[in-house]
This record gives sequence, structure tokens and C-alpha cells, in this order.
Amino acid sequence: MKVWQELRRRRVFRLAGLYIFGAWALIQVADISFPAWGLPETALRYLFVAAIAGFPVALVFSWFYDITPQGIIRTEPAGAAEAVDLRLKRVDYIVLAALLAIGVSIVLGSVGKIQEEIETGTGVAARAEKQAHSIAVLPFANLDTRPDTGYFSDGVTEEILHRLSTMGALHVLASTSSFAFRGSDETPASISDKLGVRYLLQGSVRRDGDYVRVTARLLDESGFQVWSDRFDRKLESIFVIQSEIASKVSGEVLNEIVPPQELPEGRTTENMEAYNAFLKGRAYFDSRIGNWKQEAKAAFDRAIELDPGYAPPYAGKATLVVNSDRGPHWEEARNSALKSLELDPDLALGHATLGLSLAVLGEYERGIESLHRALELDPSLAIAYTWITMPLNELGRHDEARAMNERGLEVDPLSPVLLRNAAGNASFEGNYDRAEQLLLRLTGLPEPPGWTYMDLWQLYDEWGQYAEALAAAKSLVRQRPDGNLADSIELIIASYASLGLEDEVAYWDGVFGELWSVSHPPLHLTWELAMRGVRLDSLAPDLEHAERVLPKVGLDEKAYILAYGGLAWTYTGNPAKAMDWLEKGIAIYQQAYAPAAPPDSIDYELLMHNWRIQLVRTLARRVAFACDSIGDSRKAEKAMRFLERQHAIQSDDTNPAEFEHRALVRVLAGDTTASLELLRQASKLGWANYYGIVNDPAWAETLELPHFQAVLAEAKANNDRQRAIVEAAEAEQHFRAEFEQLLSTQSQASP
Repeated sequence: MKVWQELRRRRVFRLAGLYIFGAWALIQVADISFPAWGLPETALRYLFVAAIAGFPVALVFSWFYDITPQGIIRTEPAGAAEAVDLRLKRVDYIVLAALLAIGVSIVLGSVGKIQEEIETGTGVAARAEKQAHSIAVLPFANLDTRPDTGYFSDGVTEEILHRLSTMGALHVLASTSSFAFRGSDETPASISDKLGVRYLLQGSVRRDGDYVRVTARLLDESGFQVWSDRFDRKLESIFVIQSEIASKVSGEVLNEIVPPQELPEGRTTENMEAYNAFLKGRAYFDSRIGNWKQEAKAAFDRAIELDPGYAPPYAGKATLVVNSDRGPHWEEARNSALKSLELDPDLALGHATLGLSLAVLGEYERGIESLHRALELDPSLAIAYTWITMPLNELGRHDEARAMNERGLEVDPLSPVLLRNAAGNASFEGNYDRAEQLLLRLTGLPEPPGWTYMDLWQLYDEWGQYAEALAAAKSLVRQRPDGNLADSIELIIASYASLGLEDEVAYWDGVFGELWSVSHPPLHLTWELAMRGVRLDSLAPDLEHAERVLPKVGLDEKAYILAYGGLAWTYTGNPAKAMDWLEKGIAIYQQAYAPAAPPDSIDYELLMHNWRIQLVRTLARRVAFACDSIGDSRKAEKAMRFLERQHAIQSDDTNPAEFEHRALVRVLAGDTTASLELLRQASKLGWANYYGIVNDPAWAETLELPHFQAVLAEAKANNDRQRAIVEAAEAEQHFRAEFEQLLSTQSQASP
């Protein structure tokens, strides 16, 4: 009671109440004003933390001192019967100076964190630096009475964008970035900041019979209208309208009139039905939804049929081979691209598709030359920056490939492919912060691409940030509860597995089984769980079940089961079975691409052209281990030679996952000293794959060495720390219940 009375006498409760009210009022004001000032949401969190940290300082001050009209004085002692000298002494000034220093350090620390958030862009979409004469063309609104004709307004927008780009006087963003804000409620100033441009072009398109009306307005970075105009023309004059708008916009931005350029004869058509068909084909290509390739091909073919002298449909048709395996269709694509250039020698898309076709067909130098020419003709053709990296990497010109990818981001800062490439490069170079920043840039969009969170998961997983990886996987589930959930659930299972949370793995594995609708077992997940060191006791029975399915499935499914099943078998202590499966599965792939290849020999270089590089390297490591275990030194040495070449090429790769992979290669080579040093480097970067490595038979003997125990202890501590974070979050968040609610809502919304 005496303490309680003393607290009241010294007015500590009063100051505490005033402090809490003042902090609450400040946070309320900040909650409203921070977004208006462009500060990230996380700045509010740091302000809240600063308020909490300052509370004990205020209480200490209140206990010892009073603020009076005469200034700060010492609090009068309890029961003082006579006047006491309450003036501040030397020790008081020291105490006050210390309290002030603590308070200032709290404030400056919070301000520094806020400044770091603004500069790095973490927590929000990072802002790109604005270049002079930079402009983004937002998708023109479709005011047609038929809403399904949006492809026409998009086509007009794209043509204006390309015309502006080819004038060479402006820095024009590619459509991938500018179209990301279609239908967004964000202000022009916010869009300008996120895209990093000084001007925005908006407009609308309305068709009425044989006539078309295009309105356009140019806004500066604050949203102020600089220029606007309306164009009413006959439909066949649509190309003239596009030229006029591009010319006038250039004039307004550069304060000089750029004369309209005459388009080559092959780039225009008087047949508006052919133009309409071409725009439809391009809309299908951009959507990548449903049977987009078939629909786009039909539209391009229709455009060519209506006007055989119109070049763009030939180039559009050539683009349809993207993301496909090698085959005769690539020869057809090259011929189609050549036809487009025969009709219009300066068609940028024609040169780009020719370059890609040549590169895929093995003519890397000619492919690079054609792609460079495409970018000279149209610097905003972002897809060409993506395509050119492939032949450059094939020729070992990795620095040049990365530079081209960075140039592509200058014109298309929100391109998922370019951001994915740049983030991957940054991660392999050991720059985790930049890799995360690049991927977070997409999360600030109104509708982030689905693979944004998949790539964030991949980044966090590679760097041993399993709690962050799990959060990214959950965000992916929340983003697309009505889509294909199987891939998202697989990421959740893998994250729980990395943390050794087997109960969660079992629950979500059951959910995954209900979502999996194909006939063959999902052995990719089986392998993922094996290499993360969980559910190993059920691994052999699962693989034996998959073996019984083999006679009932097609060739592609059989190759899938054998390849991933073979990788999983290497964790069971049955290396002979592993090699049997791997060689049979890979032989199916190799026969499709190189029929003359020996069926019992793995051609790693061939697989590199059709599989992900990381998968082929993983395959080689497991083959080296399995063959060494069964005494097949020839095949083991072949796998090791491939790995040594790969590591020589990628010698600058410095993320934790790569260090772990190289450490295993050194173990397989018998160099435990080098292996230990690589694991130590991985540990310094946050490596936490404890369960994966201690349960891997390839590491079994090496991990018994004393020096490895210290590194393992660090990984275990890191893993345990993250596990505790996840368990605490699960206890509060109940994601299982949230997921079930998502499924219930989805079921109710379904017809």
C-alpha cells in the first residue's frame, strides 16, 4: 500500500494517463497522415514501438521530478516536515541527460527504420526512380456498347505505346507494368510513384459502326492535366489517330512537336476486320488464360487470311511457341517471323520472334543479333529483354544477360518475368535484401500475379527463412482461394516440413490429397518431404504404391513418376532402386529429344535445355551419391564432372542453399574440410536446413565428425527460433480454421 500511495503522491499515474492519451492521439494522426505523405505502413509500426519504448522513460522521470511553472524540480520526499531544497543537483542533470539520451535514441532509431523502409521499399511496393521524359500509357477505357470488345481498346493503347517508344525521345514503360493498374482506385500520383514515371497517358475508345472516337489526356506526376484531345475518325483511320496522339504527347512532354511518322505499308491494313482479328490474337496471347494458344492462332490465321500483306499477325503467330519444348513448330515460328520481316523489315516484334526462334534452334549469335535489332527499333518491347537473356547465358555471357535484364526493368519495372530473373540473380549473388525488394515490388499492385508469392516463398526457402516462406505460402492461398490450391498447399507443407512440424505436415498432406485430381501419385511432394527430412518412415511404402501405378499411366506420367520417385528413393537407403528409376525416367525424356542417345546414359547437358538448372544439378548430386553407394564409379564420376563444371560457371553464387549444395558435392568428393567451410558460410547467411541434412543418408558419415556438430547446432538453434515464431502465430491465427472458411465461402459462391 505504501508503494501505491507513493506512486499517487508522485503523480506517476497522472503522467502515465497523459502519456497514453498523447501517444494514442499521435498514432491516430499518423494513421491518417502517413499514407498522404507517402510513408509505408510499417512506419506506423515503428512509431507504435517507439511509443511503447518511451513509456518506461516517462515513468522514471515522473518518479523523480515534477514540472512546475518554475521549471523542473526534484519531487519532494515523503513526510518532509520542513522546507527541503528541491533545486536540481549535478546528479540530477546527469540523470535527466541520460533519460533525454534514451528518448532521443528511441526517436532517432524509429526515424531511421522508417527512412530505411522508404529507401528499400520493404513492406510496400518499392518506388522506382523517375527518369526525365518518362511516361506510362495506362489502358484506355473501353466505352464500346459491347464490353467483350476490350481487346480493341487495349490494341489501340498498345499501338500508341509502341509509337511513342519508337520515336526515341521518350522513356516509355512497357504495357506489362502500366496495364497492371487497370481498374485501380489508386490516384495518378500514387501510380506515377510506383511506376517511376513523370507522366501518365489515359484515355478511352468508343466504336460506333464505321466510326471511332478516341479521347486522350496527359497527366503529370501530381495528377494535373497537361493536355487532352478528342479524335473522331472513320474506323479505317485508326492508325492515323494513333500517330497523332503519339506525336502530340511527345510534343507536350518534350516541348517540341515530333512530326507524325509514316508507317510502313506492311504494318497497316485497310481491312479493319483483319486488324480486329490481329488485336483479338494479341489479347489472347497477353491473357494466357484457357486455350489461349489455340484461340490466338485462330485469330492470327484469320487476320492473315483477310490480308496476307499485313505483317503483325505473322509475328504474333511466331510468338505462340513460347514456353514450349523443342520441335518442328520452332522451325515454323522462324519462317513466320521471316515472313513478317519480308513484309515490314523494321517490325520490332518480327525481329524479336526471329531472334528467339534462332536461339532455341541453337543459332545463339544470330538470335542475339536479331533481338538487339528489335530493341533498337522499339526499346519498350520488354519481352525481347526477357528472351535475349537465354542465348546470352547459353554462350556463358552471364554478366551481359544480367545487364539486359536490368535494362528491361527500366522500361518494364513491374514485369513478373524480369523481376523474377533479377531477384534470382540477386539471390545467387548473395544480395538477399535486393532480391526481396524486387519481389515485394509486385505485392503493392492491385492484383499481384500469383507467382509473386511463389517466388517470395522460393527466396525465403533458399535463405532458410522458413517462417517467412510459410507466410508467403499462406498469402498465396488467400490470394487465390478459388484457383488451383494444390501448388499453394504444397508450399505450405514444405515449409512446415523444414521446421520439423510433422503434425502440421500430416494435416496439410491430407488436404493436398483431397485436392490432387490426377491419376498418378504426387511424387514431387514426396521428394520435397524426403529432402526436408520428414515422413521418411512412410517413404518406401509410398514409392512402392507408385510403382504399382506405373503400368496404368501414359509415357509422360511414367517419366514423371520415375524421375521424382528416383530422387526420393535415394533417401531410403536403397540406391540401386533409385538408379533404376532415375535412368528409366530420364531415358523417356532423352528419347524424345535425342533418340540416338544411349538409353543407359544420362546426358546432363541435354537435360539442361529442357529442365530447370537447379533440378538437373540436384539430379547429378543424387546420382553421384547413389552410384558411389553401389560401386558404379563411372557414372558417379560423370555426375561429379558435370557438377564441377556447373560450380565453376556459377562460382559467384553465394546464397545459403547453394553453399549447402556445394558442401554436399565436396563430401561426395571426399573433401570434408572444404565442405565444413561451405556450411559455415551458409550458417553466417542464415542457413537453417537442420532436419533436411541430418536425415539425408548422403551426409550420414560426415556429420559424425566433431567439427560439423557446431555448425549443426547453429542451424538447429536458428530452426528452433523460427519454429517457435510459427507455433506462436499458429496459436493466435488458427490458419486451419481460416482455410476451411475460405473453402466454405468458395463452395457457397460456386453455382
